[in-house]
Amino acid sequence: MENRENLRIRRTRVEVKGKNIEYDEYYLVDEKGQEIFDREIEVENDSRLYDIYKKQNNLLTNGEIKKIRQKYNLTQKDFALAIGVGEITVHRFENGSIQTEAVDSIMRLANDPDNMAFLLLQNRKNISSELYEALVNKIHELQNLKKHALIDIKNIDKSLLKCEETSAVIVANNIISQYNNKVDKLVQEYAIKPEYITPLKLQKLLYYVQGICLYLFGKKAFSEKILAWNYGPVVNEVYQKYKDNRANELTIDENIERISSGLYKIIDEVIDAYGKIEANELIDFTHEEDPWKNTNKDEEITINKIKEYFAKVYSN
Repeated sequence: MENRENLRIRRTRVEVKGKNIEYDEYYLVDEKGQEIFDREIEVENDSRLYDIYKKQNNLLTNGEIKKIRQKYNLTQKDFALAIGVGEITVHRFENGSIQTEAVDSIMRLANDPDNMAFLLLQNRKNISSELYEALVNKIHELQNLKKHALIDIKNIDKSLLKCEETSAVIVANNIISQYNNKVDKLVQEYAIKPEYITPLKLQKLLYYVQGICLYLFGKKAFSEKILAWNYGPVVNEVYQKYKDNRANELTIDENIERISSGLYKIIDEVIDAYGKIEANELIDFTHEEDPWKNTNKDEEITINKIKEYFAKVYSN
């Protein structure tokens, strides 16, 4: 809209439901500079104005409501029926109308697939059996993605970090070092027997470091291929380096090459989240995920498969 000829902007204060809101109002003028009415611009002004009101009052914006609905591949009508609100309610709120707090709470609940499953059961009679089955399948898919999203991505401030690609062996050595340092701290604090990282767990954490790096920074942590072996994703170069350890714990005696701040942070987050899971459970974890499932045995798990999957996991 901003590119339309003779479009102007003015700062305007408007009262919405008893609250004064200041915002940039667009308007159109003719060749003589006289303001003229344009319905499209007025609708856009109202939509932005109401979104400001919604944000100020902790209500879902038009776009946020639409994003929740689209997560389940539903039309506005079907989404409304599935969550138990009026058929035209979602249409109105996506187009600028201001929802009540009660309806807003229901739509917020629907954002979580576990809650959506409950709402669907409550309103099953409102929808067809075909839609119900399709929605159940979609909810199960989203629940599985939620199960695999172990890192709180929102707490990572990318603007403070720099991420540079390095080799898989360097990343692996840093994982071993950071993992074992965390174990040492626990040993000192709780006087427990140390359990350092094993080659099997190392391979799985390498895979998750690659996936999180691709999602957060849009670039690889390392360039070496990840292969789909029987026990999950494996980087062969790292396997060859540590294969003589078999299932024994790994330690690092050599100097650790420094890595970028972004990569260091990702490794730290991956260890805290995925590193708490036993190695055999991590095998099952990766076997449930699309990149390994959709790759033939011993073939490369492509970067695109990893990137697309982690985007699905951490965007929901």
